Order: sequence, then C-alpha cells, then structure tokens
Amino acid sequence: MEKQFKANLQKAHNPKRKYQAQTLIISFSPDEFDTTDLSEQANQALMLVKHYVHQHFADAQSVIAIQADGDGGKLHAHVVFNTVRPNGRTVPTNRFNIYKLRTNFDHEMIANYQRVTGNSWTNPISKQQKRQDIDNIVTRSQWQKSLKKIINQVKNEVDSLREFVHLLGTQGITITERKKGTAWTYHQTINGKEYKVRDFYQRVKKQTGEVISTRGLGQSFTKSNLEQCFAQKQEERTNNEQNEQLAKIKTMAADARARSQRQQQQFKFNQHQLQATKIKEQEQRDGLKTRQTHRRQSQSRRLEELSRQKRRAKIARRLATAKAKSHKTASGPDL
Repeated sequence: MEKQFKANLQKAHNPKRKYQAQTLIISFSPDEFDTTDLSEQANQALMLVKHYVHQHFADAQSVIAIQADGDGGKLHAHVVFNTVRPNGRTVPTNRFNIYKLRTNFDHEMIANYQRVTGNSWTNPISKQQKRQDIDNIVTRSQWQKSLKKIINQVKNEVDSLREFVHLLGTQGITITERKKGTAWTYHQTINGKEYKVRDFYQRVKKQTGEVISTRGLGQSFTKSNLEQCFAQKQEERTNNEQNEQLAKIKTMAADARARSQRQQQQFKFNQHQLQATKIKEQEQRDGLKTRQTHRRQSQSRRLEELSRQKRRAKIARRLATAKAKSHKTASGPDL
C-alpha cells in the first residue's frame, strides 16, 4: 500500500503535498449487526462497505478493515482513501463531506442491506424514540433549557452549519429562517404539542437605541454566532495541523543536523585516518630509502676497501719483484 501511495504521489501536480489520505469510520448499530456471529456479520459488513466505496470512490485506491473492538463492541469499518488518484489528479475534498457520506451510506443500506443479510433495514438514527425525560418537560422554560443543552451538545459534535441542522433534525428539532435567512426559529413537537422559540431577538427604540425587551435562546444560538463557532473550529484544526506539520519539520531538521554532524565527524575521522596512513607510508618509504642509502654506502666502502687492498697487494708484488731483481744484480752472475 505504501508503494502504491508513493507511486501515485510522484504523479501528482505537487509531489510534496502534506496530506495524501482521508479516513472514514462506518459504525453499525447493534440492531444492524449484533455480533452474535462475528465472522459472518463481518463479511456482510465488508460487502456493504466495499460496494459503497466502489459506487462512490471507484477512482481512488482504498483499504478497508472490519473491527468489533472498543468498549461498546460495535461492528465498524475503517476505510483509508488515497486522495491522489493513479492518474495524478487529487480527489476533491468536498466528496468527503460528512452529511454527504452519511446520506449516501443510508442509500446503500436501503438498497443492499436486506439482500446481503436477509433482514429488513430500519435507519437507527431516524427512529423516533420517546425521550426518557419527556414527562419532566412541562413548561416552555423547561423545554428551552433542554433545547439549549441539546444544541450545545450537537454544536460540539459537528464542524459545519449543515451538519448541525441535519443532526438536530435527527432529534426532531427543525429550523426555519427569518429576516432573509439571517435569523432562525427552532421548532420541536413533543407529545403532539409544538414548541418554538427564536434564536435571539431584541426590540429597540429607533429614536434612542434603547433595548425594550430581549427574547429567544441567546446570542450564542444565532446563525451568525454558530457560523463563527464552526469557522473558529476550522481555524483551530488548521492551526493544529500546521503546528503538527511544523513540529514534524523541526524534527526532520534536527535529524538532518544530527545526520550532518555525524557525517562531518565521520569525514574528519576518515581524513585523520587517511593523513595518519599517508604519514606512516611516508615514514616507511623514508626508512626504506635510508636503508637503501646505508646499503649503497656500505657496499661503496667495501668496494673501496677491496680496491685499496688490491692496490696494496700490487704494490707489494712490485716491491718484491724489484727487490728480487736488485738482489740478483748485486750477487753477480751465476758460474
């Protein structure tokens, strides 16, 4: 997988891009897979996820893993997508929109769950179960307090206004727009009775600007405030990613410096070793040259000594011959 991802990255317009993968976790409820027969149900879940990936991400490389671990023990799938396609083009990020992914997988379950498992499928998210605290909500103020709690919980779980509205809708809370889409009214029907409340509204005297009355849930529940909240989340996520990337770059730089220092130390050591070897070789050459010089000098002295000996011997023979002739002349001829 790493080789395939790397091969695709080399074809990309920017082969040094920071991110190359998107991950997706698809979790099944116990009503869909109760894990009584984990092997069979894991294969069934794999078939559904593979078909879903093939339908919507056939142009991207992907890896799927089925698990049933964690505290809840729910069956779920991990999907890793290579966002650089084999042709070098990237997969648009808007294809990984949470709302779109959930909707498309719901369609997958509607179309194929019964065919794969033999059981009919009911969307566990859209089941309208009676709230456990429904009997305690008897006044408008209590309902608004409960609504604020739900909105704050949902706001912490999602990252966009669209996801926020969708997730509220799964809990029976709908939103209508006012003032050309700049203001909201929240609605919820409980036990046949409809409740509604504005996000935030103030009556102000036009002449003085004095606030006459304030209604609604509060400024933190307005559309503009929620948009700012999600924008801040995105900015924090971007900053965290940039900080992580900066930390990686610093680590890589530190590793590079350490590697460079090791290389320099190794180079100095090698140079020292080379210099020591050259000095030793030079000493050996000088020693050999000195010995050869001594040998030549010794041979020269021996040759000179032999030459002197030969001259002395020759002179001695000459003297002996001359002496013999002189002795013969002095004694006269033989009679």
